[in-house]
Amino acid sequence: MKKNSDLDKHSRARAILKSLNVDQNVIADKFGVNQSSISLALNGKNDKTFLRIVALLEKEYGVNPADIFEDPKTVSQGLQEQLAEIKAELAASREELKQVLEGMEELKGMLKK
Repeated sequence: MKKNSDLDKHSRARAILKSLNVDQNVIADKFGVNQSSISLALNGKNDKTFLRIVALLEKEYGVNPADIFEDPKTVSQGLQEQLAEIKAELAASREELKQVLEGMEELKGMLKK
């Protein structure tokens, strides 16, 4: 078997989960997603979810992100980037909602006439 340092970050995360005896369904339940989403993340297909998994491993299981990443700052930076994206999406959604509400008020005015 390869040493953790010889594996990529996704393989290291899978190895850590296995060593903790934590299966993908447990993580999926914690995130409120299906197991296939976790599998995709652990196979390098969804970086956002992968970063959430690493953060969960750190918070709930005491795993040091440096055990997964060559540069532990990657987790923090990734989560900050994810938060910035969510904030941008939220701002865009608020603007859309504002426009919908304005349209509804305009329709109400037209109906009253």
